[in-house]
Amino acid sequence: MMKKNFIATLAIASSSFVFGQVGINTNTPQSTLEVTSSSSPTTPEGMLVPRFTVTELAAKDAAYGAAQNGILVFISSGVGSTGKTSDIKNSGFYYYDNPTSKWKIAGSSSSSTFNVTTEKTASYTALATDDYIKLNINTAGQTLTLPTTGVTVGKIIMASNIGNMPVNILPQPRNASMPINKQLAKENSGSFIYIGNGLWDWASGF
Repeated sequence: MMKKNFIATLAIASSSFVFGQVGINTNTPQSTLEVTSSSSPTTPEGMLVPRFTVTELAAKDAAYGAAQNGILVFISSGVGSTGKTSDIKNSGFYYYDNPTSKWKIAGSSSSSTFNVTTEKTASYTALATDDYIKLNINTAGQTLTLPTTGVTVGKIIMASNIGNMPVNILPQPRNASMPINKQLAKENSGSFIYIGNGLWDWASGF
């Protein structure tokens, strides 16, 4: 029995050195891994990579580092807000980019959306995924708080206030030397651009 085990172990060890290429449905792989389609019309074919929701992948933040640079996963649902998943905005294929410690979308996203909020009549804290905020402010002292986490430099958020009272903006736009520039006026619209380090500035409307 010991002799048989030794021979089996030796065979496995030898194969790991001899076979530097792997073929599926082929005996003559032409690369490190080659998957060849079968002729069966009823067999689903392709390659499946690990699939996660954003929440599931975020829970594994500590597992990904330099050794996993370039690894590929598929996100089925969810939007990232913090940590390594903060750049995830839609479902699709993402690869891990170790230099930035972020998951980046692979190629272009066909599922990108333009997110318009429901109408807000009181103070509102914007989400990193908001693109257009509808305001109808008719009470003094209300505030629109712009996001400072999970948002990329260059992100633009547009806001439209059809109410008869202005709304305060937090954090205050960088170009806010005049009091009027610290608010979105009544019956007015404006755009804000994220410039990094928790700072926003007016893009238009001030």
